[in-house]
Amino acid sequence: MRSLVVPLQVATDNGARKVLIPTENRRSFMEVSAEVLERVDPIFYGDANAAAFEALGVR
Repeated sequence: MRSLVVPLQVATDNGARKVLIPTENRRSFMEVSAEVLERVDPIFYGDANAAAFEALGVR
């Protein structure tokens, strides 16, 4: 499992407000700084289909 710190920092620096994060990376989320956490809304997903539906805004 890779760290989420750098990808989330890059995403927020480029204007991301929502990010899709695999459920298996939930623990890595604790490493992310408070500054980044304040700027992003994480959306956790369990599989590729759920990620696609979240990305499209379909629930």
